Amino acid sequence: MACANHADRESVAICMTCKQELCDECRQVGPDGKSYCAEHVPADVEMPPMGTAQPATGSSTESPILAALCYLCWILTPISFLVPVIVLAGDYKQSRYMRYHAYNGIFWGLALIVIGVALSVAIWVMKAIGLPGFIRAPLGLVSWAVLPVGLIASILFASKANNRQDVKIPGISGLADKQAK
Repeated sequence: MACANHADRESVAICMTCKQELCDECRQVGPDGKSYCAEHVPADVEMPPMGTAQPATGSSTESPILAALCYLCWILTPISFLVPVIVLAGDYKQSRYMRYHAYNGIFWGLALIVIGVALSVAIWVMKAIGLPGFIRAPLGLVSWAVLPVGLIASILFASKANNRQDVKIPGISGLADKQAK
């Protein structure tokens, strides 16, 4: 996700009119708190110079903290999946940045849950068919490691989202990117 005007910079917003990706310098915030490019910012309001605009208090469509919380949604399953749903259902859905992190967080949480359930079922089946413990033990260790590794990765992803950095999760972020467009 690169800025349309500066290919070497990451986009932090999308113009509400033309849907063009914008970096921090190109992004202008309109009186409604939404992001616009310089060409489409509402003309009837005096705007600060490029790169110095700040979102209007309480009406911004981008929240790095909410984007970060999307990656921690799997911890209190299923209640906390509400955070990405709120992002996708509310005013935040107008921001490609927010949609991307909401979908990425949902897919990440679902992947961790599916991996955990699959490992538990595999261990249970191995036990039910009578395989000895030394054969099941490696799978049990992997199953045990999923939670702490998933938690550490989720905190890392949340930190990156809060700092407006790209969060690339192999096999997941591509899906999120397609859904966010």
